Amino acid sequence: MALQNTPPGPSIYSPYPEQEDEWIIVAKGGQKYIMNHSLVLSAVGIEHRIDPAGGAILTHEDDSRQAISEINAFEVENRHWPPPPNYARPLPRTDNPPTLLMIGGLVVLYMVTGPWLATNPWFRSGAIDSSKILEQGQWWRLVTALTLHADQMHLVGNCVIGGFMVHLLCKTTGYGTGWLALILSGMAGNFLNIALRNTPHYSVGFSTAIFAAIGIFCGQQLARRKATIIRQLILPLGTGAGLLAMLGTGGKQTDLGAHLFGFGCGLACGLLLQLSRLDQLAGRRHLQQALFTATLVLIIGCWLLAFKAL
Repeated sequence: MALQNTPPGPSIYSPYPEQEDEWIIVAKGGQKYIMNHSLVLSAVGIEHRIDPAGGAILTHEDDSRQAISEINAFEVENRHWPPPPNYARPLPRTDNPPTLLMIGGLVVLYMVTGPWLATNPWFRSGAIDSSKILEQGQWWRLVTALTLHADQMHLVGNCVIGGFMVHLLCKTTGYGTGWLALILSGMAGNFLNIALRNTPHYSVGFSTAIFAAIGIFCGQQLARRKATIIRQLILPLGTGAGLLAMLGTGGKQTDLGAHLFGFGCGLACGLLLQLSRLDQLAGRRHLQQALFTATLVLIIGCWLLAFKAL
């Protein structure tokens, strides 16, 4: 193997060089500018000198044209480097979301309804029943089923995981926007879960809405502007799929379809919120109060319809 010659490095310029040939200024600028371009010339093997006092780089006259060309090429290649930082939009200031109130409401409702039994009137009128929804138009079950739980373990799991997800969502979008988006996405997820089946289906639980919340987060990230393809597409979808696999596929009675469709509907909802910038209205107190009130009216109204149909 032949040994390569070490590229000549810079030397400190003297206005009275010992060599008889002429030295030409090829670049002038500040200290950082001079040192960066000195490295460029060293990398391509062009002998040069630095004049610290004058802030200049000099080369032999014969090398000056190539040196200028290399410096110009370096400038063009690094014109937009480093890239500007990808600042996320600051979160608006929001009121504290009523997470404990809503999650506590699920606990209180379970204390009233008890576990899922065939003779339990709450579940007879409020659980997902595909035939009664699709054939008899009892659409309110898409909402009431979100508030029912089959047993204590089902309730605790949804309250712990759901409480964290919902609180974070409401801090991001505003509690009114967050809860309304959550319930509407959960409704849509429950509907798709039964509409695309060929067999009767029964289910209850808040988990459809929990995975809708995860989908909303991912949808918001998908719509981020000035983001790389990895940040904008791969990371949010990969994260959502990972959470779906980790939290939504275990247990014999797990309704994977509801989790999957809840996530998908939440994804679409998150895209809509981000693209329309509705999530930037989180700091508008009266609007959030109105949206949260509309969510409560929707839930209570659906339960009134459920008992009216008994």
